[in-house]
Amino acid sequence: MTEYRDPLISKAKWNLRHQQRSMPVSPCSVLQDHRHLLPSAGRALDIACGLGGNAVLLAQSGLSCDAMDISDIAVSRLNTYAQGQSLAISASSVDIETEEFTIAAEQYDVIVVSYFLYRPLFPVIAPALKPDGLLFYQTFVSTADRLQHGPKTPDFYLQERELLSQFKELEIQYYHESENTNRAKPSVEAALVARKPSSRISI
Repeated sequence: MTEYRDPLISKAKWNLRHQQRSMPVSPCSVLQDHRHLLPSAGRALDIACGLGGNAVLLAQSGLSCDAMDISDIAVSRLNTYAQGQSLAISASSVDIETEEFTIAAEQYDVIVVSYFLYRPLFPVIAPALKPDGLLFYQTFVSTADRLQHGPKTPDFYLQERELLSQFKELEIQYYHESENTNRAKPSVEAALVARKPSSRISI
């Protein structure tokens, strides 16, 4: 059973956290390590962007990036930073964890999700990619000997190989589950890069 989440409490928590952090922040490692796969132009989306480490890398790579997060402080700071750096980023405050949330079909060449897990979002992501579009996804995994660093709520952990099972319609370019020792406190994480198959017209 999914634990109830009060959106006002969630927004207040993330507003406080993002108000205290300095910018810029680092992008997730799966995006950094595979940025060579990015197209040189197009549209990108950073879901649950926080202070926009992923969005900044995407915009610096030539993409026009939409970004969304529940924290209006994070969104405001990211937009201000993007304007100062002349980056094509448009961030908006959105509560992604609602039944009404959706993304129009075939809108994006790249979608990035990092350190965010809301399972009803899974079936929304692949249809939102254009043909040949790329998904980068990285977040925490629950294991039998799970390290203590990460969310306190069990719902916010993937099960082992769960991410693979959720994107069977995509072509997997990279997948790995391992201990991430690059963080202040190590954690077990899944990292995925997947591509939406090209549209083919039968003759």
